[in-house]
Amino acid sequence: MENRKLSIIVPVYNEEKTVGEVIRRLLAVPFVGWAAEIIVVNDGSTDGTASVLAGFSSRARIINLSKNGGKGGAVSAGLKVANGDFAVIQDADLECSPEEIPLLLSALGTRDIRAKVAVIGSRELYRENKKRASLSRFGSLFITKLINALYGSFLTDASMCYKLFPKATFGYFAAGGFEAELIFVTRLLKEGYHIIEVPVSYIPRGTDAGKKIRYRDGITIIMRILLFRIAGR
Repeated sequence: MENRKLSIIVPVYNEEKTVGEVIRRLLAVPFVGWAAEIIVVNDGSTDGTASVLAGFSSRARIINLSKNGGKGGAVSAGLKVANGDFAVIQDADLECSPEEIPLLLSALGTRDIRAKVAVIGSRELYRENKKRASLSRFGSLFITKLINALYGSFLTDASMCYKLFPKATFGYFAAGGFEAELIFVTRLLKEGYHIIEVPVSYIPRGTDAGKKIRYRDGITIIMRILLFRIAGR
């Protein structure tokens, strides 16, 4: 069978300390049966991120946005130029291990690009992750339960960055902030996609280490999910 194409979208904002390692590790992953491309979207970073990315311009496609528009906007910009049959999101902060992307590909199996199937990673299905207890985890669980209640799904971790999805859904990812990822999940469910979850590891970091999402973002996410369900936008 001919190799399928995978687009790895790496949204990055002020991650000069970690994005280089993320890209190096992605380049070292053996994506067996897949032809992979790496698309890194610099979302208006003000630190040394652009300089770090310049060193990878021959091995990854680098997109430098002039202004910071949020994670949703960065992912959308990457998907607009993606050539993959499927795409996967890889955050640039090392909370998630690039070496685990093949787990999502294995769960997808040999399904055709036309199949209405997506795969997302779940921190809750990974035994070691369950030992963590924090407000951010409880917030993530609440949002997941809200989505399940609204769409009759049985997800365990809708907030996880690792999402593998077919080309037909690239346009579902709207511009915006962190809420765009959750709206994307609800759009998949609304359109009748079957979502497979696989256990993945997770190394959380705090705001002192550069974590971007804040508790107020959780309120925005909840409001946008409810609005999308009620008004479809």
